[in-house]
Amino acid sequence: MVQKPGLLHKSLVRTIVENIEERIMNGDLKPGERLTELAMCDLLDVSRSPLREAFRILENNGFLVNKARRGVFVSTLTRKEAIDIYSIRASLESLATSLAVQAGGKELAANLRTIQEKMRQAVDRRDLNAYSSYNSAFHEALIFACGNDLLIEMLRRFNMQTARYRTMIRSVEGRPEQSIKKHEELINSIESGDAALAEKISKESILSNIPLIMKIFEQVKEDAR
Repeated sequence: MVQKPGLLHKSLVRTIVENIEERIMNGDLKPGERLTELAMCDLLDVSRSPLREAFRILENNGFLVNKARRGVFVSTLTRKEAIDIYSIRASLESLATSLAVQAGGKELAANLRTIQEKMRQAVDRRDLNAYSSYNSAFHEALIFACGNDLLIEMLRRFNMQTARYRTMIRSVEGRPEQSIKKHEELINSIESGDAALAEKISKESILSNIPLIMKIFEQVKEDAR
């Protein structure tokens, strides 16, 4: 089956979006860095039309900002934005967790436990990239199980927004081990069918990132002096 030009274009745009997101999250493209169309077209080997469309999507997702008469820049990370995003995500994901448990927690718990074991192994060998990938898979599986399409879509967007901050948080000493412990508590509550407890653990776990974010930004501010 031959793909139509429109589908090919859409697929290319998505590929560009994911490529730029990855470069931003791993630090290849720095906060505040200007992205020129010519340079990015050369870097990604694409034409301007799909690149411009990808830029618009990345602006909507909060990764880029278009400044009038100045160009497109990688959005800067701010403490207030981080606190706002994590606060909203905590409420939405804890709701999704409760709905997921009510929809059938036994099967979900088994799936999460499998992912959790892979996370634990990654932490043991100090592979933070693998840990982050499995951590994302853990939360995606949890969110998808809630069965609420609108809530799933909203959370996917907020999870993309927090991805940049998670890269900062994961490097905090002892944080991956703490995350493993919290995930274990969450799985146990899901396994027991306690939706209220699972919701509480989920919310507290996400909100616990806020003090770490504040500390990281204070350190950055101190280093800049």
